[in-house]
Amino acid sequence: MRISTAAYLAGLVVLLAAPPGQAQDAQGQAKLHRRAPLRIEVTPYERLYRQCTDWHVIEHRATGATVVPRSRCWWALR
Repeated sequence: MRISTAAYLAGLVVLLAAPPGQAQDAQGQAKLHRRAPLRIEVTPYERLYRQCTDWHVIEHRATGATVVPRSRCWWALR
């Protein structure tokens, strides 16, 4: 079976019209497929809780010195 140049180009245009991660529906409109965010539920031993400390650090970037937050957490006994 021979495919005409016009049909080949029309198919190529349809494939290139949608950005990566999008599919075409029946009307040719792009649909975005999104995945639910990953959530991890942690249920530790009853006597444990999260203890956190936070502070600010000066980072030297191309645009100048920037103050950014930092934090550290760990499990502690009640």
